Amino acid sequence: MLELKHVYQTFTLDTGTKLKALSDVNLTVSAGEVLVLLGPSGSGKSTCLRVLAGLQAPTSGSVLLRGAPLDGPNPETALVFQSSALLPWKNVADNVALGVRSLRLSPKDEAARVKRAIDLVGLEGFEEAYPKELSGGMKQRVGLARALVMERPILCLDEPFSSLDILTAETLRKEVLRLWMSKQTPVQSVVMITHRIEEAVSMGSRILVMSGSGMISFTIKNDLPYPRVEKSSAFKNLVDNIHDLLTEAIIPDTPEWVPPALAASTVEGIPAVPLTEVVGIVEMVSSEGGRVDTYALSQKLMKDSVQVLILAKAAELLDFVDTPRNQIVLTDQGRELARADINGRKRIVHRQMKQLKLTQLFHQKLSESADQSLLRDEALQAIQDWLPSENPESVLDTLLQWGRYGELFGYNDDTQQVYIDLEGSRENREA
Repeated sequence: MLELKHVYQTFTLDTGTKLKALSDVNLTVSAGEVLVLLGPSGSGKSTCLRVLAGLQAPTSGSVLLRGAPLDGPNPETALVFQSSALLPWKNVADNVALGVRSLRLSPKDEAARVKRAIDLVGLEGFEEAYPKELSGGMKQRVGLARALVMERPILCLDEPFSSLDILTAETLRKEVLRLWMSKQTPVQSVVMITHRIEEAVSMGSRILVMSGSGMISFTIKNDLPYPRVEKSSAFKNLVDNIHDLLTEAIIPDTPEWVPPALAASTVEGIPAVPLTEVVGIVEMVSSEGGRVDTYALSQKLMKDSVQVLILAKAAELLDFVDTPRNQIVLTDQGRELARADINGRKRIVHRQMKQLKLTQLFHQKLSESADQSLLRDEALQAIQDWLPSENPESVLDTLLQWGRYGELFGYNDDTQQVYIDLEGSRENREA
């Protein structure tokens, strides 16, 4: 039905720098399947979905709809957003009707379509209610009805359950599968993006695992019968297998080999996570005796396992943990951090951050200026030069957040200037 061939997507940021979001993506959407794109934030999932829906033209490559090149919005897709995206001044019926206004139906046909869509998602009786009167789950049902009213064969779901509580999300997942399997609507295929492994296994008949570089790393066929039982051994085994694949992709046991001549100049990016959460992971592993399984930890924290892996990667980057074979193990530095008070932790973070090549380059760049500071745009350009495949805004914001905690760097939002924290650096040297 729908195909991407060698699709690349590059965005130009306000600073003029280039950001690669998709790299040589090849995929097909076939009739009668639920295709799930699974991966961490920043892996290109949403960009890929927008390209499929014709809302974003690729920089290069082909988008084919039933074998013909797609030009403009895809007439066979309907999209449900991560947030319900409802107009607060319109009631449920009018919000759903927005999905068919461009079709210029007769008032009678439009009303019939709207009523049917509202009935399908279980919102009968709420036609005149306004968004402020609805729960989060009901708002998302309105968003689903607005997509269904379009009567398109491909339903695209952009993390539609991520903002909902666990029980509401589970109910809506079952509703979407029921509607797809019941043939009560023209929907033949569903394309969904998620960062939750359990959700991917629960929904998908085929799962594409995307990496942080905007590439499809693995394709997994899921033959488990619907409805799927999360407590079954087959379900758990598939979740474990996908978790292993993601672990290897995010925090590989064997780092990518770099020629010795280039090793000293290699710059590694930093995950976009708060430093306080990295410290929290170290504390949790310490409380578990210094070693814990990553998947078990995500269950204990009631946190998405992909996010736990990214936090573990950040902790490993600072040499607080090692990550052998799905385990998070404290290092000597990690045990020191767990025992320290807040000022001790700041000193430890200061010390460990100074070991990072990115920190060293950034500190040197600031030192070269007369007042040991840079304008934000200058700092972004420097990061773009060092890490051309990463989002410089995200890297800079994370570097500053970590650097403020470790009293290495400061930032003045009024003047848009980044500077060396001279007082913090002096105190750390004296300590």
